[in-house]
Amino acid sequence: MVDVELKKRVEAVLFMSTEPITAEKIATVIGVGSPEAIREALAELINEYNARESAVAITHSESAYIMGVRDQYLDVASRVAKNSELSKNVLKTLAYIAKKEGNTGVMQSQVIRSLGASAYGHIHTLLEKRFINARKKGRSKVLNTTSKFREYFKVSEL
Repeated sequence: MVDVELKKRVEAVLFMSTEPITAEKIATVIGVGSPEAIREALAELINEYNARESAVAITHSESAYIMGVRDQYLDVASRVAKNSELSKNVLKTLAYIAKKEGNTGVMQSQVIRSLGASAYGHIHTLLEKRFINARKKGRSKVLNTTSKFREYFKVSEL
């Protein structure tokens, strides 16, 4: 049995990855020295997703893994994706901000640390489209979702 916290961290990396990722790369991102421990966590996660017959699946080819929507649900998921004015990567950044903002917002530096430098561009897009706002705090900014975000995604409270 794999450590629950390790599985959650692996799952988070898979969720945020936009392309297939190797166990070695996941180990590096998480800071775990053993790709074998990552492979064990991945095997358990795959079994768990399959056991609950989730619409989301973790698949792998050769040595890389990716999380995505199962084929039989692509038609439904693609309706949302086609109508979205935000790319998958920008949506992931927005989801991260929404989840982490709490009552006081989330520091832009934390978003960049967690998601990588490409998030700067995503944040710029989200600011332009008014899904988030930013206010200066020290050398960084505090990010919050806006009322447009809540209306667009029909979210009353996070």
